[in-house]
Amino acid sequence: MTTHTQATNLTRGHGIALFDQWTAIWNGELTLAARTLTPGFRIHFGGVSSADTDAFRGPAQLAAYIGEFRDRYPAPGLRYAVDGAPVVDPVTGYVVARWTVDVPDTAGATTTKSGIDMLAVAGDRIAEVWSVTGARRFAP
Repeated sequence: MTTHTQATNLTRGHGIALFDQWTAIWNGELTLAARTLTPGFRIHFGGVSSADTDAFRGPAQLAAYIGEFRDRYPAPGLRYAVDGAPVVDPVTGYVVARWTVDVPDTAGATTTKSGIDMLAVAGDRIAEVWSVTGARRFAP
């Protein structure tokens, strides 16, 4: 794991705002990717993915992936939310938080799953993310 020490100007408020923007991107606000992610952005998923996401570079590739991913689900679509306050470490430049996602199916039922994302911040943007999704919701 790389330490992003160039993020020494990271504040708690900015880390929380970045996680909120990250969540908004996953909720379909794909234009936020260009101003929230670094040009060399990378993501690493802990689970199996049908796309070679380890090869993604930059905001445009991630936004395209998220758009295609969201298109697989019926309206109203996936809904992501931060679950608790993100933990912001200004020394290392990491922001970590749990999240939930409501996943609709074609019958109109919704399943809630949980995950944890760790964001590495460089400057004022997200440079790299490690993401793990669970098959069920974390206990409160």
